[in-house]
Amino acid sequence: MDKEKIKERIKILENGENVEEYDEMLDEVGLNKDVYSASMILKNVDEIAYNCGFTDFNDEELSDLNNKLQELKEEED
Repeated sequence: MDKEKIKERIKILENGENVEEYDEMLDEVGLNKDVYSASMILKNVDEIAYNCGFTDFNDEELSDLNNKLQELKEEED
């Protein structure tokens, strides 16, 4: 992944524009996908837990992207 793509992805994550990705991740681990999605249940039953999980989900990827960006900068120097 090049620096520009990393920067674009960081912007998406920082702006919280990847809610669908988070919902898909939650839904993949859901128990009964035919009735209710895990993301819908969590969002409606415990919105605070949903939002905290979303923040953690983004923070992990942001950390990885920032590390990759730093590595690319160091390689250029």
